[in-house]
Amino acid sequence: MHTPTLSAAAALAVALAACSDDSGSPTSDGPMSPAPVALGSRHLAPGRVETILPLTGLTDMPEGIAVNDQGDIFVGNRRLVGEQRIGEVLRITPDNRVSVFATLGRSAPDYNAGLAGLAVDATGDLYAAFISHDPATHGVWRIGRRGGMARLPGSEAMLLPDGLAFDAGGNLYVSDAGQGSLWRFPPAGRGARWLQHPLLAPGARGIGANGVAFVPPATLYVAVTEQNHIVRIPIRTDGRPGTASVAAAGDPLQIIDGLAADVHGDLYAAIVGFTIVGTSPLVRVDLRTGALTPVTGELGRFDWPTSLAFGRGPRDHKSLYVVNSGIFPEGRPDAAPGVVRVGVGMAGAPNH
Repeated sequence: MHTPTLSAAAALAVALAACSDDSGSPTSDGPMSPAPVALGSRHLAPGRVETILPLTGLTDMPEGIAVNDQGDIFVGNRRLVGEQRIGEVLRITPDNRVSVFATLGRSAPDYNAGLAGLAVDATGDLYAAFISHDPATHGVWRIGRRGGMARLPGSEAMLLPDGLAFDAGGNLYVSDAGQGSLWRFPPAGRGARWLQHPLLAPGARGIGANGVAFVPPATLYVAVTEQNHIVRIPIRTDGRPGTASVAAAGDPLQIIDGLAADVHGDLYAAIVGFTIVGTSPLVRVDLRTGALTPVTGELGRFDWPTSLAFGRGPRDHKSLYVVNSGIFPEGRPDAAPGVVRVGVGMAGAPNH
């Protein structure tokens, strides 16, 4: 619903103010909290939407999603317990069983704390950005597909680790929303800040570089939330960043968050505050022309969508799986926090 009395900046301020995990090292097990996953249809026509995993309003605030080559969906959740949120990664298997795959600890209930982005590498290990501001847990974590967890060296120095994406060489790029920068973590060794640039900078609310997507053969795209645009960054042959430029901008990208790339190199963007600023929850971005197109007219199941990933393995490759944080359902019972699936008629680009 469009709210003309709020500017995009004011809407962001209201939303962020409304929007979180036990100190100590993460663990790989935890109690099951979400409701059982709903069975989805085999294929969805472009623009059609269905709920895959409903979570609990007020208690759950998910963000971050990744799908591995076996079709497991990983979802980051920030589950409210008392005055803190427990950061846990949920796994939805292809036969629609739901379990807690890993627990990363506790954080404050703030909008800029707790689990953020997720990504899967070429071997099937999962990576999670965790904002706790606790020296023991803050940073980016590798969660082994067969167990075991380790923090990536250097990531503890990031301010607000957020979006994640791998390139073709196995390097992991992580946005720092608070610094307006990108960090690069090689397959082995210590990570470091790769690029800090005015086009990635935050505004008054402190949220700059956010969602990240890699488009083969060698380009990164970054959604910049408070600047309402997408930045293109070539990766040079020596591994250094090329010249950053604006790939797309405009009103449909107001309060942008996650990104995903399709097989043709176009992007899909999650617009978190779409009900407030009167835009679409998902926008397709033609990177050749900069044209922005709404992905669906079925808006009733979306509320504060943050992250998205294409289906893989046995799942429909022409569907996007989208995380709803569920912060402002506005009396819409179908817009609960959780995961919805959207038909887009296009397969995703390789993960790495």
